[in-house]
Amino acid sequence: MPTIEVGPDAKRHLQDIADILAKSKKVVVVTGAGISTNSGIPDFRSENGLYSLIQSHYDAAAAARSSTESDTSYESLEMSSSPPISSQDSNNSVSSTKLPSNIKGKDLFDSLVWSNPLSTSIFYTFIASLRKKIREEVRQTTPTHRFIRVLRDGGKLVRCYTQNIDGLEERDGLCTELRRGKGNRSRFTQKVLAKPRPDGPILPGSASDGGCEVVQLHGDLADLRCGLCNQLSGWDEEDREATLLAGEAPECNLCVEKSEDRLNRGKRGIAVGNLRPNVVLYGEEHPSSNLLSPITTHDLGLNPDTLLILGTSLRVHGLKVLVKEFAKSVHARGGGKGKVIFVNKTKPPESVWSDVIDFWVSMDCDDWVHGLREHRADIWERQGTLKLPVIKGPSRSKIAKPKSESTTSVMKDKEQIKVPKRPTKKSNPSKESPTKTSAPKKLVIPKTASKASRPKPRPKAKAPPKKRQALSAIPISSAKSQICRR
Repeated sequence: MPTIEVGPDAKRHLQDIADILAKSKKVVVVTGAGISTNSGIPDFRSENGLYSLIQSHYDAAAAARSSTESDTSYESLEMSSSPPISSQDSNNSVSSTKLPSNIKGKDLFDSLVWSNPLSTSIFYTFIASLRKKIREEVRQTTPTHRFIRVLRDGGKLVRCYTQNIDGLEERDGLCTELRRGKGNRSRFTQKVLAKPRPDGPILPGSASDGGCEVVQLHGDLADLRCGLCNQLSGWDEEDREATLLAGEAPECNLCVEKSEDRLNRGKRGIAVGNLRPNVVLYGEEHPSSNLLSPITTHDLGLNPDTLLILGTSLRVHGLKVLVKEFAKSVHARGGGKGKVIFVNKTKPPESVWSDVIDFWVSMDCDDWVHGLREHRADIWERQGTLKLPVIKGPSRSKIAKPKSESTTSVMKDKEQIKVPKRPTKKSNPSKESPTKTSAPKKLVIPKTASKASRPKPRPKAKAPPKKRQALSAIPISSAKSQICRR
C-alpha cells in the first residue's frame, strides 16, 4: 500500500491518525533532531545545521594552521606513526591518513575524525561548545518532547529510540539509563492500566516500571568516556570542560590509578586512555550494545500496534534497519490495524519507504502535536482516568430491588411460573348420565413457561360403549325361540 501524504489541511486524515493513536495500546517512538530545533538546537543537515557549523570550525582552524606552519612540517605531523589522540583511543582509531582539504561536516561525525589530530581537536571543541549552549540557552523542552511523556503517562509508550544527544527527554522525567533494562512487561495489562500512575519516580521492578524509557542510539552529552577502558566520568571534574573547549583531551583517572598501582608494585606501567565525549560516531559500535540488544528484542516481542517516527530523515543505515524491523512487527498485527506514522517536513524516499510508512505528515512536529490535541484531547489523559476497573458485583439473588407493583409482577413472570391445576367439578349424581363421562378440559400453559416446565396433558378418557345388547350376549336357547316365533 503506498504512503498517504497528509498536509496541514487534510482534516480527515489528521483525524484518522488521531483516532489511531487514541486507540493504540503499545506505541514505539523514533525521534531525530527535528524535534529539538524549536528549542534552539540546530539539526544536522539544514543550511545552518551542525554539519555546517563544525565544517566552518574546521576550515577556520585549518586555514590558521596552514598560515603558521609550512607544508612540510604539517605533512610530517599528519603522517606521524603515533598521533597522540588516536594512539590512546585504540577502540576507535583507524590508520593515520590525511583527510581531504574539502572535508564535509558529516565527515567530522565519522570515526575517521580520530585519525587526524586537527580534526580530533576541532571535534572536542565543537562538542564541548554544543553542550555548553544546550545547558545555558535551552530553557525548556518542546511540545513534542512533552508528548512522548504523555504517551508514557497514559500507559501507551513501549519505548522511545532517539538519535539525539541533547538529553532533553531526561528533563521531562523520562528515564535514559540503559542499565534500567526493558522494564516490567505487566505494565500493559488491564489490571495495571486500571490503576492511576504514581506521580513520583517509579521504583525498578514495580508494576509500572518502564525500564529505560528513552534509548539514546548515538550516545549523550552527560558523560565522558575513556577511549581505552570505556569508564564513564563527569564533565565538571578537574575542569574537564575547559580542557575540551581548548581542543585537548583529559586523561582517564581510572587508567592513571591502575598504571601507578603497577609502578608502585615494581611492575611495568600500562597505557593511559584519554576521555572523549560519550557520543557514537558513524562507523562506531554503541559502547553499551550488550544492554541495547535485549531491549530491542523485548520490544519487538511485545507486538506494538503503532510506530511513530518524528523529526528524522531516516538516512542512517542502522536506524533504517531498526525502523523496518519495528514496522514489520506493527504490520503483522491482524486485520491491518497496525500503522506506521511519519511526521517530518522532508518526504521519505518512495523507493525505500513506500511499503513501510502508511502516513507521511508533512508538518512541523510541534504543529502536528498541537493539532493532535485538538482532534483527540483524551490522549492527554493520564493512566487510569479513562479505563476504569471492572469490579465483579454481588449475585442477582442478593441485590435488593424496589418493590413496586410493576417490578413485582415482572419478577414473578420471569423468575417463577406457576402452572394452574386442572379444575375439578363437583359431581351431581342426579344430573350426570351414567353412560357419558365429561372430557377433560384443555390445559392452557402460559407462553413464558419453558418446554421443560410444561406438564404433559393427561390422555383423553375413552367413552364407555353404549348399552346395546349384542347378539353374542343373548343366550342360544332364547335366540332359537325368537326365530321360531317368527
